[in-house]
Amino acid sequence: MKLMKKISDRLNVVTAISTRKCVAAGCLLFIGAPSFAQSGFDFGLKGFLGTSSLLNSTDQAAGPELDYKNSIKIAGGISGGYNFNKHIGVELNVLYAKQGQSYKGEVSQITPSANGALILSDEFASLAAYNNVAFSGNYTADISTTCIKIPVLFRYTGDNTKGVYFSSFIGPQIDILNSANVQVNGQSVSLAAYNIKEEDLYKKTTVDAVLGLGVGINLPANLVLSAHLRFDYGLGDVENKSETVSAFGSSVRVYSSERAATNNATGGLLISLNYKLVKKPVTKSKTHTVSKTKS
Repeated sequence: MKLMKKISDRLNVVTAISTRKCVAAGCLLFIGAPSFAQSGFDFGLKGFLGTSSLLNSTDQAAGPELDYKNSIKIAGGISGGYNFNKHIGVELNVLYAKQGQSYKGEVSQITPSANGALILSDEFASLAAYNNVAFSGNYTADISTTCIKIPVLFRYTGDNTKGVYFSSFIGPQIDILNSANVQVNGQSVSLAAYNIKEEDLYKKTTVDAVLGLGVGINLPANLVLSAHLRFDYGLGDVENKSETVSAFGSSVRVYSSERAATNNATGGLLISLNYKLVKKPVTKSKTHTVSKTKS
């Protein structure tokens, strides 16, 4: 009986030690398991489709000689950002964008201005004449520019660890003009007769305000697909009101001094695909001491 009792006690000790080791191993496994906090860098691609406008109160009040038409433009580029936590981050984009405005009007309603163009319809009439473009009855015109947009954005989101979450951004944007083109009745017109280029009609650099509201969707492999309604609005006049041309042996202003400011504005759908470089938190292993039990 004493022998059986000793054997039973030994088995109980071994079982207790094994149980403690298993619990300790389980704790270490739990403590050392990778847990991905939603902070860190991300980078990706962006594409935009939406309307573009050159808003000017003088043109908008012109009546039938100059009416606005919808102008659909595109943009695309790259982005890089950093999330401080699952709600707050910052982002920098570099976008190549097409902007501008389309117009239509009645030639018979155009009133020429003596001291620079007060309404753009007057400028279109002059360009058509200098470029031998037929200009009678109803006409169409289009101003197209290309630029590099560099927005610096503050990001605020819902819990970005969830599958789908609210996403927003806001911030300033620098616009750098790359090129400009003017068409009248479907034909490109040159300003060579004025000894200037189309880009000279606009400022080289302007500043916009940007706002975006939408959703983010977490995908496998650390990818994030997002869709936003994106809006930007120019904070200053994009037209170079001081530009002059040589005509009849004298210098003449392109724009009338009474012409209102012209502001860029775009609005549409922005689609982004980003890859997250998620930071792993530093893990600390704990040492567990298992006391020996005397037999």
